[in-house]
Amino acid sequence: MYGILTSSPTLVRENVGDFVHYISDDVSGQRRAPLDGAINSVACWGDTKAVHDDPSRASVTADGTRAKPETEGHHWGTVCPTDPDYRARLLDRLETVGANDVRLTTLGFPGPAFCRCERCERQFETSDRDKRVAWRTETVTRFVQEVANRVSGDIIVTVYPDPYPGNLRERAGLDPQKLKAHVDGFLVPLCSISYETTYWVESLARGFARELRGLDVPLTIQLSASDAEVDRLVDVTRQIDSHADAVVYGTREENFDTVQKVIRRCQASEPLSQSV
Repeated sequence: MYGILTSSPTLVRENVGDFVHYISDDVSGQRRAPLDGAINSVACWGDTKAVHDDPSRASVTADGTRAKPETEGHHWGTVCPTDPDYRARLLDRLETVGANDVRLTTLGFPGPAFCRCERCERQFETSDRDKRVAWRTETVTRFVQEVANRVSGDIIVTVYPDPYPGNLRERAGLDPQKLKAHVDGFLVPLCSISYETTYWVESLARGFARELRGLDVPLTIQLSASDAEVDRLVDVTRQIDSHADAVVYGTREENFDTVQKVIRRCQASEPLSQSV
């Protein structure tokens, strides 16, 4: 199966591919009305506007480093996942969006050193978990379970592209084994500007296919169509096809023509040398 990811309602209506992911809530903090017939993508704790408006809401390390856009290794602001008011509003928003299928992005903690705010420290100390990794994993899993109780459509969870066993738990508090009971799919973004080299895409896709084997939950790989040529994207897609159940291409109006051609080629299993 092949689909597109876009923030353009116009492209959603183009009916290209088998499905559409529509960015209704992005990491900037912008909110758009969810669209029927699309898998509406919601940035959970990634919310630069919320962090800008109140920096104390940002997830923080023990040394006081906050998850803000200007912090090294971060590209947006990330709210602490135990912030009760933000959490409640997020669940209400997901219930509204969740009349359709939902994709969750920026789910979990923004790195292994986060969050060490007073609230997280208190919740960890009063929990029945001896290790912080286990507590963080339980915190994220419990949130996803609450989302599942409110959403009537399917839930797809976006995970960081690190399939090494245990790394998702340590990095973000994401445990596919625990999440599988509450979700209907996992998605891994493997994005590049032009895919000049591609071996890493196939390697990571293979790693995730192996890591998720036996969970009976579909795996979607996300590729980027920003500057890649048609032949290169078709080649990358064919390298990962055997490891994934679906491929979604991030696209804007200026490169939508490329995605159309790629999807048509892949659906028809045309040879790379065939003209488009």
